[in-house]
Amino acid sequence: MIVNAYAVLAAFVGLLQLAFGLLVIRFSFDRGGIATKSELEERPYLLLLLSFLLIGANLASWPLLYSLLQSYVPSWPDVMCIYGVTQIGRGSLGSSRHLPWLLVTVQCTKPLLVFLGGSWFVLYLANRATRTAVLMPRLLRGLLPLGVVSVVDSVCVASYLAIGKQEHSLSAGCCTSQLADRSRVLSESLLGAGSHPWLTAILVLLVTGLCLGILTVIRGRVDHRRILPGLIAGALIAMPLGGLFLVEIASPVLLERPHYCPYDLIGEVPESVLGVVLFVLGGFSVGWAGVLGRWGRVEETQSVLPRLIGSLLFLGLFGYLGSMIMFIVEFSLS
Repeated sequence: MIVNAYAVLAAFVGLLQLAFGLLVIRFSFDRGGIATKSELEERPYLLLLLSFLLIGANLASWPLLYSLLQSYVPSWPDVMCIYGVTQIGRGSLGSSRHLPWLLVTVQCTKPLLVFLGGSWFVLYLANRATRTAVLMPRLLRGLLPLGVVSVVDSVCVASYLAIGKQEHSLSAGCCTSQLADRSRVLSESLLGAGSHPWLTAILVLLVTGLCLGILTVIRGRVDHRRILPGLIAGALIAMPLGGLFLVEIASPVLLERPHYCPYDLIGEVPESVLGVVLFVLGGFSVGWAGVLGRWGRVEETQSVLPRLIGSLLFLGLFGYLGSMIMFIVEFSLS
């Protein structure tokens, strides 16, 4: 077990996630007796407060995870970046053999929690625009998966922090030839250098199409119900393509060496992280608009739904355009 300031902070945030998650799960089953807006403001006030606290803790825990892993890098002489930390325990016969899959799990649950929390929040905004709190049952149902995933995430983080990490020593760091290929999404032999221009062109065309589609909806030329499914499909395709672009093209260019480890960008090119965050924000915003269009559509929200969905799509447009501008600037300076 390695104890530093980031580990203590991560443990504290994880404890908050666990406590709030368990309380949210408990209260989310109490769905009856809410019929008027006055009752909405009185009875479930504690539940709504717990929900906001849980969403805040989940949001803070995502960047905190990578700050924690970055702080662990100096703990082993052969580890040069976060990827090396993720390999600690691999091949061990002791309890540290669980460390790699625990990190894989929390790296999946963190973004899932942010998306679930944002989905719940946009439904909450739509519910506030109603007179009878007609979306309250859906809000309560939405808290259940949010609470469950929060509990799972906090337990995994606590387990990772508690397990000893000195049982297994790496024979090579992530920046050596022995582990270089394992730090990549795809090996060069599968993708090939000649495929890089095609990958870039496809991603740029896809993001451009998403931006044009979002602009079409925002300007009111097309009903969002007609184009929103296509935007969601495009955002889902753009996510893995963006990850592949980050690993295969952006990392070597920004790091200025033939190295395909995006974790190195956190320590060496931290400004590039903003571009990644903006790209993820773009995809999540389109997804949140889809959630609102699917589960927030009732008679009382018909008048406010276009405005809310338009605001979310505008946020998605900001994210996509911002990420493209960030990477263009970074590439031009490299």
